[in-house]
Amino acid sequence: MPKTLDLDQLRASADVRRFKAFEQDIEDAINREWDERRRTIQDAKRAKEKRARKKRLKAQAALRS
Repeated sequence: MPKTLDLDQLRASADVRRFKAFEQDIEDAINREWDERRRTIQDAKRAKEKRARKKRLKAQAALRS
């Protein structure tokens, strides 16, 4: 016969504050990773736009000469 789960005993053995702290640590790590990836993508996009602008300006200067 399978054992039954005693919810009162389970609640008594669970440390909710510790679990919430662990959960917050995991969420913070995920948010930091997401922010870092977003920043990396934005930096790459900004660099690409800068190179494209520089190339356009160089082409315009060559046409004027």
